[in-house]
Amino acid sequence: MVKKVSKTKRCKVDKLLMVFCGLVILIIVIAIVLHVKNENKISNAQNGMSEYLKNKYKEDFKVERPEHKHGGFGVNGIWMSQAYLVSNPKLKFDIDCSYLNPSDCSDQYIAAIWSVQASKELESIVKEVNASSGNGYKADSAQAEIILSGKLVNSVNKQSKYEDNKTKDEGFLYRLIIDAPNDSQKASYIFKIVEKLREEGVYKVDIDVNRNDNSKIRCEIFFNKNKLGSKDNIEECIVKTGGVK
Repeated sequence: MVKKVSKTKRCKVDKLLMVFCGLVILIIVIAIVLHVKNENKISNAQNGMSEYLKNKYKEDFKVERPEHKHGGFGVNGIWMSQAYLVSNPKLKFDIDCSYLNPSDCSDQYIAAIWSVQASKELESIVKEVNASSGNGYKADSAQAEIILSGKLVNSVNKQSKYEDNKTKDEGFLYRLIIDAPNDSQKASYIFKIVEKLREEGVYKVDIDVNRNDNSKIRCEIFFNKNKLGSKDNIEECIVKTGGVK
């Protein structure tokens, strides 16, 4: 009688093990299927982005592995990635596309080209400001990044000129990325650069500068025609913990 009970228990244990193993295998299979499905979506998005760029600019581009961003419950989100010309891997730019239609995209390729031109223009401005600053004060580094948005980002092409668009109020943003020594001249030095940019017709400027406390959190402050600001605004931003917008 005892042996029969033991066999019954063993059968139950064996059945539970079989069920457990079956569930584990099912979970693994489902995970593999979902992974393959997700990889196919990513591959399709990557191919769609490459096709979009080639059709738009008639050049060959390499698109890095895209990521699905800003999606959630009831929200499709978008595909986001970086791309570059096969012939010029150093000139990277952002591209984002519809999650449902990866060939419906917007890109910053022209903005990347203009960023190079703007940075060269900035070099001349910085040299001029350096020459006028006291005690040889000068920035450690300064570069420009152009960001396009709205109707402008989709209307420009390789024939569009930086000089013709830098004065626009809508869709054009000049990002001034600058690192400078912590000194009483720092804020006025940066604002002199902003004023020189205004002489060139550039008013929509987003300043990204290192803080005086050398924290990883940087100061970011925005100026345009309706918010001309002053060196005091920059001073307030670089000495505070939080950014001033």
